[in-house]
Amino acid sequence: MRVRIATSGPDAHVAREILRRKGYEVVDGGDDPVALVVVDEWTAETDPTVLQARAEGCGVTVLAELILDGVPRPVVGVTGSAGKTSTCRALEHILTACGVPVAISSTARSGNAWPDHSLAAQLNAPVPGTVTVAELTSTHLCHMDHVHPDVAVVTTIRPDHLELHGGLDAYVAAKRRLVADLADDDAVVLPTDDPQAIALLGPVRGTRWGFGAEPAERGAFSQGTGVHLRSGDATREADTALTGPPLRAALAASAAALALGMHPDHVGDALADLKPVAHRQAPRRGPRGITIVDDSMAATPMKVQAALERFAAEPLVVVLGGDDAAGGQPVHASPEESDLMARVLLMAQASARAVVTFGPARARMAARVVPAAQADDIAQALEVAIGLCPDGGTVLVSPMFPLTPEEREAAGGERETAGGRR
Repeated sequence: MRVRIATSGPDAHVAREILRRKGYEVVDGGDDPVALVVVDEWTAETDPTVLQARAEGCGVTVLAELILDGVPRPVVGVTGSAGKTSTCRALEHILTACGVPVAISSTARSGNAWPDHSLAAQLNAPVPGTVTVAELTSTHLCHMDHVHPDVAVVTTIRPDHLELHGGLDAYVAAKRRLVADLADDDAVVLPTDDPQAIALLGPVRGTRWGFGAEPAERGAFSQGTGVHLRSGDATREADTALTGPPLRAALAASAAALALGMHPDHVGDALADLKPVAHRQAPRRGPRGITIVDDSMAATPMKVQAALERFAAEPLVVVLGGDDAAGGQPVHASPEESDLMARVLLMAQASARAVVTFGPARARMAARVVPAAQADDIAQALEVAIGLCPDGGTVLVSPMFPLTPEEREAAGGERETAGGRR
């Protein structure tokens, strides 16, 4: 079989090696007929390369599918419109604390847990008893014919990145691929307090484990300031300092760990020192008693809404902005996302003492928010926001639009500014 690699970088090299070991003839580029095309994880379903390949009866896949075809079992697959990475990293922490070896990406950008060359390298000498943890975005899943994890985790489903799929129906269909091949003896982890996600997902096979604010027979649930863990006859009350989305990710990860057979006591012990993942509502100290919340992975209105709901009661300055396009397509342009963006911008204006905007996305926001200041880039925007923030207040960097990895590093405090070490 002839296969064309339609991507580049270290992941392309790994895909080429995996395919060659399987006996495929691999070509880079060109117009010769092939039976399969390998694209990268940000290639849209509507991309001309994908549309042409499918019109010609050619299969399309991504590196994640090639890797997961040969990883140690069990496999935990995590998808959702928010919380995927935090859930994967929390599960890694919990399993490691329980003495279970974990295979998970260590090099995907911005701390993501996408299957990449670092995960593939772990397959050369797998450790017995290893659990493989894989974050799978909608643009992984839409190009994957066979996923079938042993434990499937769906954090939530909301209109998100619809420009990459051509609409809500196609986006939801991509998310459903994670659970489409589950058997009765597999496990599925679903939110107990998110009826919209459950309705969009539809019927799902497998033993159900729950997480969220509403309790269920099995899973992990928030109970006031603590966590209630339930697995069959075994239960555990656990303490955690996490709140908001980091807590939800911890609950989803805990439910997945319980589904894998971890005892609630061990999971509860692991939760005690679990920390938020970088760039996902991660707080740090700023000058004059200010808390700077790095939520720079929040590139969608839904994620900004979650951050505003968590921090609205505090004296708040919000930093919004970034690029207005991804993969050559305007972001948040669908009716569903445009409506949500408008509502969240009004929410930001009402709940914050000041809003600072930056980058090309400033023009998109101008109709709904009146900024106290504008900046060319995120570093300047953050410095201005700190100056506008009252002593002891909070600066929330939750951009709503895409950022580069370098911009996220600036938001996360990895370089110096005139305001001091960030």
